[in-house]
Amino acid sequence: MPVIDRETLMERVGHSPELLVELIELFIQLGPEMLAEIKDSIERGSAEDLQRSAHTFKGSVGNFAAQDVFQTALSLENMGRNQEMSRAQDVVNLLENEMNILTEELKAMKNEFSTPQ
Repeated sequence: MPVIDRETLMERVGHSPELLVELIELFIQLGPEMLAEIKDSIERGSAEDLQRSAHTFKGSVGNFAAQDVFQTALSLENMGRNQEMSRAQDVVNLLENEMNILTEELKAMKNEFSTPQ
């Protein structure tokens, strides 16, 4: 099953391959930094920072109609909001795996839409 709902994603970018490629490049650049912030907040035990950093990450992956990754980030955001950090490490490990899959799919889409027609 694909990680990305391509139809929804294309609607969100107004069916613009150029905008899609820009969004993908931005996520490939910033995604690892956002994930690092989430991990750091968990290591420090900062529920407030976890809520904030997971919310930011969730918004970014939401652009790509990547529902599973979005839901995992939402779970982390809620853990931070509820000051419930006990499972955060397990969930961030899942998020990292999902992000790796998403990134590979996005790179493939970028190559597809960057190819001269």
